[in-house]
Amino acid sequence: MNPQLAPSLPRPPAAPTAPGTFLAPADPFPSDLSELGLNELQVLHSRVCRRLEQEYLADPDGPHPVTKDRCQELVAELDTRQRLLGPGGC
Repeated sequence: MNPQLAPSLPRPPAAPTAPGTFLAPADPFPSDLSELGLNELQVLHSRVCRRLEQEYLADPDGPHPVTKDRCQELVAELDTRQRLLGPGGC
């Protein structure tokens, strides 16, 4: 067995999450999602979803209520836009 890979050695610290890849509950959030372009809305949705996943994995009590509310708001806005585009619309 390679002594450098022995299980008793401490693991190197995990790489920090890149800034801007998720949106924390304390980070600013637009008050009116309808003012955002579709790409901006999709990026914001991605950042909130990444945070939601992180909170589910890190906190035994589940995600922060602000994160859950933001995700629901974003999904509602995306659903509204999809209905306006029609089935299969791009």
